[in-house]
Amino acid sequence: MNQATPFLRAGIAVGLGVSILCGFVYLQALRAPSSQFYIFAALAFLGGPAVAGILDALGNPARRVGIFLHSSGITFVGVFILFIFVYVVLIRFFTTDVTLPAYCDGTYTRNNLPFQLAYPLPHNETGILINADEDVAVVATLDYDQPAHAITLFVINKATDETLADFYIPEDNIAVAIDRGTIYPISDGLGLLVDKFTGKRVDTFLTIDAYGRNNEGFFETSGIVSSWARNGSVKSLPYLSFNGIVRGCYISATPQAIIKL
Repeated sequence: MNQATPFLRAGIAVGLGVSILCGFVYLQALRAPSSQFYIFAALAFLGGPAVAGILDALGNPARRVGIFLHSSGITFVGVFILFIFVYVVLIRFFTTDVTLPAYCDGTYTRNNLPFQLAYPLPHNETGILINADEDVAVVATLDYDQPAHAITLFVINKATDETLADFYIPEDNIAVAIDRGTIYPISDGLGLLVDKFTGKRVDTFLTIDAYGRNNEGFFETSGIVSSWARNGSVKSLPYLSFNGIVRGCYISATPQAIIKL
């Protein structure tokens, strides 16, 4: 058994090296394209462990099946740990936040809505424009009369003025980002994904983000939310800019600004 140890170590080292190289190419050279996630995931999670198992099995023909499973299994676990590190831990170092000033004290003035944030809604109601792009506007209304200041969030098709969706949020803590196909509303650290063209929730089987709760005196203006949908589509490490409302203030990511409401 002592003679097998160097072979085992060599195979595992080479297999991990193959997986790390695949990850480096995907993350650094190609900048994590979502369309190629499964290709590089297969190379890292299956290719690297297979290389490790084959090399060690060739060096230990008497126990090749057991050695193959042992080396490939160890390598697979190592790759999985690296995946968790990148997609769960490392992304926290790529977020930005702003400190809320003292005037963000949880109070609101009903008639203090700046004109640039005013957005007309049906029934002569005016909402607060949280975020928008060329296709949709995400607009909020506040319950000014209750201390929690619950929010109703509307997704509006800008071309037709149709309300695609609305969501009730029990307190005034909301952050919203938009990319080419998805809206990301997050309240008190809990979020969901919404298809911006239909207003329907995206059916995901896994979502990973490290976006904060925004209830401790600061607001995160950027974050990374990776997701895997049941239809096979992937959002791999998209860098998102968040606008939102918390503690009586509106916060925008670009430009970074804090406006008392």
